[in-house]
Amino acid sequence: MSEPDFGTGKKKFNVYVIGLVLCLVLTLIAFWAVMPPKYSPTITFSLIFIAAILQFLVQVVCFLRLNAATEQSRINLMSFLFTVVVLVAVVAGSLWIMWSLSYNMMH
Repeated sequence: MSEPDFGTGKKKFNVYVIGLVLCLVLTLIAFWAVMPPKYSPTITFSLIFIAAILQFLVQVVCFLRLNAATEQSRINLMSFLFTVVVLVAVVAGSLWIMWSLSYNMMH
């Protein structure tokens, strides 16, 4: 009896190992950026932000195995992207409303 495929493809151990190593490296980069105060706060924030975005992408690709190889995986990818768009719209709308309320209460 074969294992059902939900669009994630065949499980491969080396993909998990690569993901683990990349996540460890990106975590160490973020840790290294804040330990000695060598850089300005803007550069430190930028390093942490870039490392976080890259780590998110590594985890989505390596551990959730989100790709566009088959029809089911494309459907999974589209629903993930739709979720991201809705989340960005809700957060941006909430921030806009709060800024507008703050501005209107002060003027």
